[in-house]
Amino acid sequence: MACYTRAMLPEIPRSRALPLAFLVLAAAAAPCAAQFRDARLPESGRLWLEIAPELFNWTEQFALNSAVDSIADGDREPLAGHFDGSLAARMFPVPQALLDALNEDAEALGFDPLALEDFSFGDLDFSVMRAQVRRLALGAEVGVLDWVSVGFRAPFTLADMTTSFAFDSTAATVTAAVSGLESGGAFSTDARAALGSLQSLINGGTLSGAALAEAIALRDNTSAFLSALERRAGGGALIPTAPSAAGAQMLGRFADFAAAFEGFGFTLPELVLPETSSDADYQALFVAAGLAGRLPGNSRNGLALGEMEVFARVNLIDQITRREPVPGSAAGEDPPEAPPGERGIRFRTTIGGLLRVPITSQNGPPFRDVTNSADVPIGDGQTDIEISLYQDIAFGDRLLLQAAGRYGIQQSDAYIVHLVPPDKPYADPSLQALLFRDLGDYVQILVRPSLRMNSAMSLGFEYDYFRLGDPLYLATDPESEIEDPGVVGAEGSQSRHRVGIGFAVDLAEARSGEELRRGARPVRRPWRFGISLRRAIAGSGGRTPASFRFGADFRVPIDIF
Repeated sequence: MACYTRAMLPEIPRSRALPLAFLVLAAAAAPCAAQFRDARLPESGRLWLEIAPELFNWTEQFALNSAVDSIADGDREPLAGHFDGSLAARMFPVPQALLDALNEDAEALGFDPLALEDFSFGDLDFSVMRAQVRRLALGAEVGVLDWVSVGFRAPFTLADMTTSFAFDSTAATVTAAVSGLESGGAFSTDARAALGSLQSLINGGTLSGAALAEAIALRDNTSAFLSALERRAGGGALIPTAPSAAGAQMLGRFADFAAAFEGFGFTLPELVLPETSSDADYQALFVAAGLAGRLPGNSRNGLALGEMEVFARVNLIDQITRREPVPGSAAGEDPPEAPPGERGIRFRTTIGGLLRVPITSQNGPPFRDVTNSADVPIGDGQTDIEISLYQDIAFGDRLLLQAAGRYGIQQSDAYIVHLVPPDKPYADPSLQALLFRDLGDYVQILVRPSLRMNSAMSLGFEYDYFRLGDPLYLATDPESEIEDPGVVGAEGSQSRHRVGIGFAVDLAEARSGEELRRGARPVRRPWRFGISLRRAIAGSGGRTPASFRFGADFRVPIDIF
């Protein structure tokens, strides 16, 4: 078995548009983009500048109704797992002329004529598909009042899909890679010599009756077999491989000839047919015939700003940041180990609303490449309205539980889609259509219990849950050749669980604690740096990415008034 990347294949002009095969899979990346945020707000007149890089990558998805019996619903499967069967069979139909030419010699070579389903040059299929989304979110949030803030976020995104292919030559039933069987080769020379000896025996007059008739029939059948084999081998035509049913019949027929020759005292050489096809077959039959131009290729979209987010947040409760100095504390006195304000259970609660709008067309670059079936867009391209709740709970001065929940309402729009049935990873241009789509509402929950190692550093466990409803697609053109637009959204609902760890250096908490100990009013200087790593552990839906996420965030304060 050989493995090829798309770049290793010759560039052949595409004769028709290819489909968007991963439109549901890729669309999942956009609602998951938001960073984990706590319930704090900037004070009135203070600006927070934020930089938040993220990396998502995945090679698998959580299966639904997998074509592989051993893969149950919710198990991991390769990204191409929803495509059934070999690419070779779907993208390179067997030319009837080749089949007819091979079957012309079926009687002489001793095999039953092949049907289309018996004819294979080998299996060409997806090997590894790797998706990656890199996002750099730049944002700002300003405190309008001590309890109200507004802000924006601009996520610059780069999306890649790398596709490689595997050619399984052992699945071939025919091959043109034949050596030693052509006229003048070692096998042909020895076989012709034995055939000449049999002819001399016939001409010598020592045989008569049934023995003579048997020798003449053996001579004629063996000569016809050798002539057909030499002609096909010398001309580069196809012959059956040894493991195929037709190859086994050929070998059996020649073995019968060899046994009969031994009865007359002569020896035929051993016939050895090729076991597999070869790279030469792959180049001649797949690449040179134009298949390479129809294969899904590597794709890259961005680095671009496809969407913008604007938001507002309102703080309802803050018993964590807004604390009073220690009563009676004065400079030079040793404060208690923990100020009274850091004991017990304290809450900080904030609600928010967000509007996410596309700023470029989602039906072309830089958003996506509609001509590539292995494309990953930089977003879903829909307008989203989102409401959120942020809840922090402090337990003394060591434990902090942070949680955030988001509910998104995705607005319907018109979207160019390319129908990709499971048995066709490419599409006919007639299956390209403009459809109304509604990707469905989504919910995401993030939870982070953390242990404060000192007044500034904390280490925590992270868990996030994502759920996307069933998408809806409707035809805009009643004459569209897509009979059932709903199949575009098949396996479009998603659910996913990710777990990981996070580390943060937060000078806001450190400075507040230190100033409390000095008896001064605390300040909320939110200098913050954090990193987190989360891995998908479970999911469902069929095309839900089993993604790994790496994220970081930097928060810098600026006093503006």
